[in-house]
Amino acid sequence: MLASVSGLPLSLQAQSVDDAATLDTVRVLGETRPLSAFPGAVTVVEGEALHRGQQQVSLAEPLARVPGIAVLDRHNYAQDLQIQSRGFGARSTFGVRGLRLLVDGIPATAADGQGQAATFPLGSLDRIEILRGPLALQYGNAAGGVIVGHTDLSLDPRTGVEAWMDDNDSWRLAARAGGGDQTLRWRVGGSRFDSDGYRPHSAAERMQGEVVAEWMPRTDQRLRLVANSLVQPWTEDPLGLTREDWELDPHATAPAALLFNTRKKIDNHQFGLRWERDTTAGGSWVGGHAIDRDIVQFLAIPEGAQQAPGSGGGVIDVARRSYGFDAGHRWRWQATSLAVGVEVSRLDEAREGYENFVVAPDGEVVRGVRGRPRRDEDNRIETREVYAIADRRFAGDWTVLGGARLAWMDFVSVDHYVAPGNGDDSGRLDYREHALSLGASRAFAGGGSDDETFNGEVFASFGRGFETPTVTELAYRPDGSAGFNTALVPARYHSGELGLRWRVAGHEATATAYRVEGEDEIVPAQSQGGRASFANAGRTRRNGVELSLAGDFGGHWSYALVGNWVDARFIRDFSYAIVRGTDAETRTVPAGNRVPGIARASGFGELAWRRADDRLGAAMEAHVAAAVPVDDLNSDSAPGQARLALRFDWQASGGWHGFARIDNLFDRDYIGSVIVNEGNGRFFEPGPGRTFTLGLGWQMH
Repeated sequence: MLASVSGLPLSLQAQSVDDAATLDTVRVLGETRPLSAFPGAVTVVEGEALHRGQQQVSLAEPLARVPGIAVLDRHNYAQDLQIQSRGFGARSTFGVRGLRLLVDGIPATAADGQGQAATFPLGSLDRIEILRGPLALQYGNAAGGVIVGHTDLSLDPRTGVEAWMDDNDSWRLAARAGGGDQTLRWRVGGSRFDSDGYRPHSAAERMQGEVVAEWMPRTDQRLRLVANSLVQPWTEDPLGLTREDWELDPHATAPAALLFNTRKKIDNHQFGLRWERDTTAGGSWVGGHAIDRDIVQFLAIPEGAQQAPGSGGGVIDVARRSYGFDAGHRWRWQATSLAVGVEVSRLDEAREGYENFVVAPDGEVVRGVRGRPRRDEDNRIETREVYAIADRRFAGDWTVLGGARLAWMDFVSVDHYVAPGNGDDSGRLDYREHALSLGASRAFAGGGSDDETFNGEVFASFGRGFETPTVTELAYRPDGSAGFNTALVPARYHSGELGLRWRVAGHEATATAYRVEGEDEIVPAQSQGGRASFANAGRTRRNGVELSLAGDFGGHWSYALVGNWVDARFIRDFSYAIVRGTDAETRTVPAGNRVPGIARASGFGELAWRRADDRLGAAMEAHVAAAVPVDDLNSDSAPGQARLALRFDWQASGGWHGFARIDNLFDRDYIGSVIVNEGNGRFFEPGPGRTFTLGLGWQMH
């Protein structure tokens, strides 16, 4: 049973596509129903797709096979992945925005909507569930999609060790163990990842640990404890490249990264506790969590740009403490269920800024060190949310599911840095928002013999959601003046989708068409030297289609195909002021321009073979993407790409297993991600060339 901290438990247990009698099940607010009764787009990645033949370092690996999801892998561990769900999240210059992330009931998304994909312990998880579209709006703020990682303690804990290394001087070592009985179950895991990086000045080191335990004093009650930790010492940031620099050397590092020794340090520790009681008549839940996150980052802000009295400097030192509580109750009747809940959270942030240089007594400027203080403030966000969700099953295999949420968010900033030309910028902002969603589905089945039997469902849903600015998005004004960006307002969205799921004789297919209308969408105004400022766009529109097809054939072969198409555009002119160097200017974005950071088309394909005894397997993977515009003006685009990967895995006696893989098989030069509206033209973050990886492990049976 998975209980998310947002109070919307979501468990999607995939089973064989050719088992028509036992369909996949979906669990929303504790109500388990067949997938045929769930009116929304949802995908599960589990088991071998998570672990077998994978490095298990990045969510880019499992999410590649999910329709509607695009992962722009920066291959820059100082900035994390950019994950998009139908274009939500494309504005992120670091971390994850616009999506909810949860790991075993603990949010990897803070109260302000900022998430971190690096906190997913891929080596320990058993299943990742991805909900897209209007029903994701039931999760509230920043819910363009929901990604939930889950540890299933009823499964084999896979006690053992494993390691891999590649020819970029990267390696990972991991160990895990577990045990228990019907009353108490537990699992622990830990890993260390080191990389010299494939670009100069891109070394990284990451240590992770996680503990999950569950106590079940009765069959209808359980108490789950989750704790995980991520420690990432000084991780070098190679920054983006200009087009000229990338074409000259596709694996180069920006000179400013070396000049200012750009780097980042992260410490993230999370703890959660949740009690649930579930009976045939209903149930209750109560849970809480705490998150400590400390970040120190050295940016490539030139000395001249820090001379203005309102400058925040070139070093960021942030300590974030987040706490949350949620509780709810559900009722079940013969064909109807209703659940109500409440969530309360608080985020305390101490934010300091310093110059990234000092002047020595002899007048020499020493860069990449902590200098004079330029910013000192305490920020607080408090949120209070209430929600209700209900479903009703009708005759003729029809189901209707709807939800509503009310949210109150208060932001308070107390400025402790007051200097000539930089007054007291203390203040507060209050947001009041709501989200609504409604969906309907109808199941169908037909056919004659077992080989010809098919089943599936059609569904439609629509909703209204919102997204408030994060503290980081409020932190800097695009025009370079001091204080928080109080002009930034929440974005609001109306979305709708129409979809089909089909299963027949060992094959399954999905197809979904959608539209998303945005008002005041939050977009990057400018990014320079690792610091970003944001503004509100006018109106935006996304029209898209997502497709998937998977199955088995010939006894030993399997395939998976995913295709995405999205046309994301600004449909109303808008303007905002920015500062380029010391010069102020107003940027006007015309209607019709594409929303930057979003590829119009992308896809994934896999063809796999496995021996009958499951001891040997091989697969070919393909990753494709169209060009990606780099800024609001559509002045340039990262070129489209097509890459192949080849992997082999084997199982030996005594629990030994291993894998080998070759990524970017034909050594293509490509752009892994773009930095939207980068003020110095350093838009392009290149991906690595051909990479060989060899892994070996042992698992106790």
